[in-house]
Amino acid sequence: METRDEDPVDEAPPGWVLRTPTRWREVWDIPVLALVLAAVSVVVGVAFGDGLAFVAGIVTGAVCASGAVVLFVVARRAYEEQTRGASWDLHRGRIVVGVTIGAVVMVASLVVGLPLGTSIGIIAGFSQTARFARTVPRFDLATVASAFLAVVAACAVLVVLGVLQQPVLPAWRAAMWVDGGIVFALLAAVLALVHAQRAARAPLE
Repeated sequence: METRDEDPVDEAPPGWVLRTPTRWREVWDIPVLALVLAAVSVVVGVAFGDGLAFVAGIVTGAVCASGAVVLFVVARRAYEEQTRGASWDLHRGRIVVGVTIGAVVMVASLVVGLPLGTSIGIIAGFSQTARFARTVPRFDLATVASAFLAVVAACAVLVVLGVLQQPVLPAWRAAMWVDGGIVFALLAAVLALVHAQRAARAPLE
């Protein structure tokens, strides 16, 4: 059957609208995962056995726990109101919390000296760009670009500290801060540039 040009065509809603919670379990599932990550961060920091790892674990856990609270609040509002505005706020909250946690995990694991954790942090931050949208909005990409820029700045600080504090740091940690910091700063800078360029071409919503 042919459709005339003047016939209205219903457009599918964007992915962030479709991900609005319609069941109560969809309100708390992601916040619970964030709380689990918070607990794991603290346990790893304590188990690693030194003061720096402990502080990094506590800070990471606090960020993840705060993110869980934010995610629960915006998800409950979207669930109760079922409006486009509430869905957009939920989407933005998920993106901001997701890339923030990814960036913090990346930097904290680099501080402690866990390259595996650092890699997980990169993947976590990068994957949030398309997790909650069918067509990725400009907001998502710009937020991820900003997070990677923050990672670049943090890695630059670690490189400087690694050089200045080399006499008092364990050799493996100094190497991780300097060599690993340079590698991940370059990688994060490239990812920030890529996402900034994509954001300039992406739709607003």
